[in-house]
Amino acid sequence: MKKLLSVFLSLVLVLLVMTPLASVAQAAGARDYPTIIVPGYSSSDLYIDGEQLWGLDKEAIQNTLLEKIAQYGRGLGELALQQPDYLCDVLGQDMIDYVGRLAMNPDGSSVYDVETYDQSPEYTKFSYLYSHENGKHIHEHEIMKDIAKQYGSNGNDRLFAYQQDFRMSQVDLAANLDRYIDAVLEYTGAEKVNLIAVSHGGQTVAAYLSMYGQEKNVINNILMIVPAIGGVAPAYDLMSENVVLDEEILLQYFENSEMMEEDLEWLVRANEFGILDDVCNTLMHRYIKRIIGYWGSVWDFVPAEYYDALRDELLDPVESAPLIEKSDYFHHEILPNLADTFSACLDEGMNIYIVAGSGMPSLTGLQEQSDFIVPVSSSTGAKTAPFGKRFNDGYPQAGTVCADESHNHVSPDMCLDLSCGYLPDQTWVVNGMFHGMTWKDPYCQDLCKKLLFSDERADVTTYEEFPQFKYSSCMIYSVTASLDHSPQGYWSKEYTALTVTNLSQKYKMRLISISVDGIGAPFDTGFDVKGIVNIEPGESYTVPMRDSVPSVSAKTADITITYSLSGSKTPLGTRTLVFTLTGGKAPKYDEAKPYTDALHETGFDKRVEGGMDDVLKRLGIFEFFKMIVNSILAMFRTLRATLILI
Repeated sequence: MKKLLSVFLSLVLVLLVMTPLASVAQAAGARDYPTIIVPGYSSSDLYIDGEQLWGLDKEAIQNTLLEKIAQYGRGLGELALQQPDYLCDVLGQDMIDYVGRLAMNPDGSSVYDVETYDQSPEYTKFSYLYSHENGKHIHEHEIMKDIAKQYGSNGNDRLFAYQQDFRMSQVDLAANLDRYIDAVLEYTGAEKVNLIAVSHGGQTVAAYLSMYGQEKNVINNILMIVPAIGGVAPAYDLMSENVVLDEEILLQYFENSEMMEEDLEWLVRANEFGILDDVCNTLMHRYIKRIIGYWGSVWDFVPAEYYDALRDELLDPVESAPLIEKSDYFHHEILPNLADTFSACLDEGMNIYIVAGSGMPSLTGLQEQSDFIVPVSSSTGAKTAPFGKRFNDGYPQAGTVCADESHNHVSPDMCLDLSCGYLPDQTWVVNGMFHGMTWKDPYCQDLCKKLLFSDERADVTTYEEFPQFKYSSCMIYSVTASLDHSPQGYWSKEYTALTVTNLSQKYKMRLISISVDGIGAPFDTGFDVKGIVNIEPGESYTVPMRDSVPSVSAKTADITITYSLSGSKTPLGTRTLVFTLTGGKAPKYDEAKPYTDALHETGFDKRVEGGMDDVLKRLGIFEFFKMIVNSILAMFRTLRATLILI
């Protein structure tokens, strides 16, 4: 009896001691776990016997250009005469000399013994990388420097840079990432890690989750930024020698990367430099394929709908059998099942988030909705309308992945349907965000940091300030607008005003006019802009709406803001934002005519007759002339409505 009493008292004492500990114990949060960056394509340096083989050496390139200045001069001269061959041969041979040793054998193995920088956690920790070799092996420096601050004073000790031979197939890279994650867990003593995957890294992480994620279950939060999950447009265009450069969008990308507030792309808007396409395609045919033609990563980058045909055309089924086997596995087993894979990982407690860009064509060839490099269908799994088109009025979302009818996953411009995406409830899309420019958009910065360090699972309804669809607020767009109290991009009759924001950080904005197209007759709806309004940098101005919109749903309206920036090199500009009308009955969707033009006819479009539009385009003044006429029409509508009220 005494023994039983002793045992009982002992148990009570143990429980009394343990209870306070249990009451204060908390589950580990996102900031308690280390974060691994899985970088974008070609971010890692490659070596042969200690000699750096990949990594931009500006001095070496400059010296080569100076040594061959006469040859390049001749090549540019012949190019001006529509003869690209000589320039292609000079460029191509220099490329072979510079990176030719990156070539791989037809079976996907490396011709040379190529190595990455050290792959151990001790030497890939950010605190170590910052103190050695001037931080040259740090990936996505701009992003990770900001992420480190979220950890506090020891942030760089919590960040790790995954080093990869980016030429390899995703099957191989996923296996390497699995080993690296295990090494980081052992080195830090942590139970889990966070992952930030950028572009190509998103494809690697998707493969990792498919092959190891559910079994290992060692990932906490996964943030995929502009992920190239399903491939990239340039991979197909280059391999098929179908490069058609869009110079206007390329120049706009340059403006974005340099954070320029001047609009320069109008310089090339009326011109087509097809000779540059010839240079790219000739280089690819004669030289570049000799280097990248058997890279597993390039084949994994080919979007699924083009992969089989291109593989059969370019790869020998015998000598390239190992390469084909891995890429087939990626395209035929991993990609088609990603929605199920991600769902299973969510069920295991992992949090997976995608932040993607949209609203622009790809740089080369394929005219699909993209972020300039990655088609939206690849980054998110969404169903998309062809670029320049939208789903026709009344379009009902597919609902193949998210079947909840209370969720609306169709973008306000009616170009994207995320209800059939990989993660309908955990995917955010920013219209106008260029690939690789996430941290240049304040909204994207804040969203990404919020998601990475969220200790509760978030979805697109969790944070009111972060709606699923948003127009980019990067300064290069100069202006943005939102309806009062409305989720970004949706418009019903309860909204009575438009808030216009000057995105510029240095120029005062003059708001000249606001026009609306797509809602009835020209004078039915408008915004009451009384004269020219001055808006200081970073400030906003609210414009009341003159009339209510119709009670209808699944139709779009275009709001075009015309403005000038005082002191800017481009004093007059416009930005058109597309809104979906909500709050009424949707028209019947015509499945026989699934798409229509992305934008409605403007007043100018309705007035240009005959071949006048072609004449204006040939003269290079079509867009400028259209902007002026539509601005005058908008001001006239406002004046007319005011006189009627008087």
